[in-house]
Parts: sequence; structure tokens; C-alpha cells
Amino acid sequence: MDKFAIKALSEYNSSDNVIRPGGVDGRNFWNNHATQFMYPPSFSFPTIPAAYDFEFFATDSTGKTYSFKDNYSYANLSPIWKDLSPGIVELKVEAIHSVNGQRYLLGARTFYKSAPFPGRKALPKKACSYAESAKKAFAYAFNDPASQYWLKHGVPDPEYYHNVYPSKMISSLVKAMLSYAKLEPAMAKDAVKLATNAADFLISITYKSDTAVEGLPPTYCFKGLNRETVNKTAPMAERRENTLMLIYPATVGEMYLDLEKATGDKKYFEAAKKIAEYYKNNVLENGSWNLLVYTDTNKPESNNCCCTFDILNFLNTYYARTKNESYLNLEKNYFKYIMDTRLETFNWEGQFEDIALSGNFKNLTHFVAGDFIKYICNNFADDQDLMKTAKELLRFVEDQFVVWGKFAPWSQHYTYGESVWYSPAALEQYYWYVPIDSSTATLINDFLAVYNVTNDELLLEKACALGDSITRMQNKENGVIPTHWVKKDCAENLENFWINCHIGTAFVMMKLAEITGEI
Repeated sequence: MDKFAIKALSEYNSSDNVIRPGGVDGRNFWNNHATQFMYPPSFSFPTIPAAYDFEFFATDSTGKTYSFKDNYSYANLSPIWKDLSPGIVELKVEAIHSVNGQRYLLGARTFYKSAPFPGRKALPKKACSYAESAKKAFAYAFNDPASQYWLKHGVPDPEYYHNVYPSKMISSLVKAMLSYAKLEPAMAKDAVKLATNAADFLISITYKSDTAVEGLPPTYCFKGLNRETVNKTAPMAERRENTLMLIYPATVGEMYLDLEKATGDKKYFEAAKKIAEYYKNNVLENGSWNLLVYTDTNKPESNNCCCTFDILNFLNTYYARTKNESYLNLEKNYFKYIMDTRLETFNWEGQFEDIALSGNFKNLTHFVAGDFIKYICNNFADDQDLMKTAKELLRFVEDQFVVWGKFAPWSQHYTYGESVWYSPAALEQYYWYVPIDSSTATLINDFLAVYNVTNDELLLEKACALGDSITRMQNKENGVIPTHWVKKDCAENLENFWINCHIGTAFVMMKLAEITGEI
């Protein structure tokens, strides 16, 4: 066991690393719907009058039972955590009556204890350099038939069903092409043309002045697509065709500003300006925005509010460009909203255009928590309290979404049945708890953000271990990085491939190459 594995194991078993324990200082329990843990958890169990002691019994995957007593029914499991073998753990808690000593079963909980980071030396080596992986990935994004369709025709490939999410897909593709143009000067002209073709199409389908959401690009759009093909694989798009998810215009606005900078064409700034003005004119009293609105009325579809740093980052970029103080105030108020409603509660709600909206804590994901980590590290690195928060959030995203070894056996009940799942990897969200390339890349970014501030080499080692995994999953011939790591041949026979995920992974691999000195 190398020094990194030893340090990781020490942190894995430490009572200091219990993540935002419920019941302490009136905190809620964020993990009632969680099914796996890497660091010692604490759970919400009821109590009874006159109970003076509580005993915890945990039976691990080897059949051994370990126990301890505590004064609280919500005590964390650190006293026995180091003894429990990774795998399924069955936990029960009994209350002991203070008068007659009678025992009462308070409840039980079954969960999966994830294995700790084993050290990079214990894992297979990377298949190529991070820089080579990134360059091959950007080249694939350019050469992919769905991308080339934009270059040749100026409209979406009608058979690529994820084009039904134009804001998400086009904003990602344009940013990739601008980067590819710099990486491959010989292809720059075509890459920029591809980018402008896609962006111009998005402008053409943007909601006009006769709608309640003027200036916003659509979240869902079937124009130019084979509706039958889309409905087979993306049924949520048809159900939400007349709605707009307000987390996505911000990503488009950011892309327009990048494109204007690259081309000098002011129409892209004007398109970004309309998006910024919508956010300014439609902000709620709480500092956020309705997550999902009807396009004909601009009225909310639900009580859910936006919780994404994409909006925060766009407001920051737009303020830097315009120096309009109202956008700086929007950014500050929205950050306060995220602090008050997400950091305070740990309700890191997953908000995706293809997933049903969820209740509190039912569909946690790592994305917003990870963006919070990066925002703190980029803006408040000198604030010790906030950096302590960033480190706790990093434990949370690793605890809930990273798999260093085996997956929980119930994961196999997902769509893919008798399939092969690959690790190390990161899972996406509770509603889609499967290893995803972009989730793995996002966790690399999170580890690197805290590493850049703290110089903790263990964090760099974890980031590199995940990066190594991406190089092994990447198709050696064409450079494609499969989205779902759940089939033996997933890099050869792409299934449910999201090119925006591939692109996001390419950007992170380039960053990893820079930090490790490859470029």
C-alpha cells in the first residue's frame, strides 16, 4: 500500500470526516435517499421517551456483526467504520429504556459501504497521455457525423436525437469548436464555420417578440428532426415541448460571448444581451428563477427554482463585459440564494432537461456541489471557513458519486441488465446512478480545484486516477469517449451517446494535462 492509499484509508475511517451529520445543531438529514457511503455516515432514527442509551448493530458483507453504544439515535458510525468490510451493510438500532432496561427496535437501514481510494499504483495505468486523450477527443467532436452535418448543411442532423435539446448541445459544440480551432490551425476555418452555423441556427429558433420568453433559446425543439426517432429515445422532450428550463439560456449566453470574442460578430453579443436582460427582468424575490416555465405565459410549471452555477458564471462574465452593476447584484443575490437553500440544507437537487423534477433530497447530484467547490476556490481561497466548506463538499461528492472499486450490486437492476460496469468512475445522479464520462471528468475538476489551493498531493493523485480511467475507456482508434461505462464494448458500439458529455470530458483532460506538466 503506497503513501496515498495509507492517507486515503486514514481519512476514510476518521470521525472528523463525517459529512454534514444530521441532528447536530438542528440540521436536517440529507442522506435519507442515499444508498452508498465512503465516509462514516449518520442516519435519522426515531427515539422513544425515557431512552437513555442506543445500541447500533452493523452486519457487513462477511457476515460479521459489530456494535457500539451512544447517547444519541443519530450517532455516526465512525466507532465501527474501520471494522466493516466494503460491501452491503445491514444496520439496526435499538433504544434502551432508562427504567426497566427494555430494548426497543428503532429502525434499520441497508446501504453499501464503498471501498476507499486504493492508491493510483494499485490501479491499471493510463492508456495514453492526458494531452493525447484531449486532442483525440476534440478531433472526434469535429469529425463526428452529427457535427459535420452542421458544417455541411447548417441545420441539425435529423437522426441525432439529442439535437432535440438545442441549447445544451449547441452551446457545448460551439465551445469545443473554438478550442479545436486553436489546437488544429489547419482546421480552424471549418471549425469556426461549424460553430457559427450551429449558433446561427440557434438564433433562428430563439423565441421572438410575440412570445412571453422573448430572446431565450429553446430547451426543447423538434425543428429539422425526425420526431419519431426522438420520441423513441427522448420522450421527455415531447412532454415538455412547450416549456423552457431556465438553467440553459445562461450556458448559451456564455457561448455567445465566447463566439463574439472569437469572430468579432456583434450579433452574438446582442443575443447574449437579450438573455441577460431576461434574467434581470424575471428574477424572483429569493434571488433565483423559476426552473421550468411555459413558453406561452412565462408562468412556472412547478415550485422548483434554478440551482446552477451556469447562471452565476454567465452573470459574472456579462458583468465583466458590460460593467453594469445590476448584473453584479444579480450574481451576489443568486449566490446568497444557493448558500441559503443548498449549502445550508445539502439539498443538491439534480436539475436535468430529460429527468422528472424531484422533491427534496430524492435526486441528489454532484454537479452543483462541485461547482460550489470551484467557485469557492476561485473566489474565496483566502477564506478559511469557506475553504473548510469546499473540503467538506469534496468529501460529499466523492462519498456519494465516486466508485474506486466495485459497484453496489443493486446498480445492476438498471436498464443494462447483465452488463459490465467500469471503475474508477463517477456516478451522475440518484435517478441515473451509473458511471458517466462527464461525471468522472467533473470530479477530476473538483479534486483539482482544491488541490490548486491546498497542494494536497492526494487530491491530485485521485484526479489522475480518474483521468487514467478515462484514457482506458476512450476508443483507441477514433478518440470517442463513451458516455455510459456500462457495457464491455461501450467504446466501440456507442449507445445513448451524448456528445456534450464527451466535449466536457475533453476540456477536463486538457486541464489535467496542463496541471501535470504534459503541456
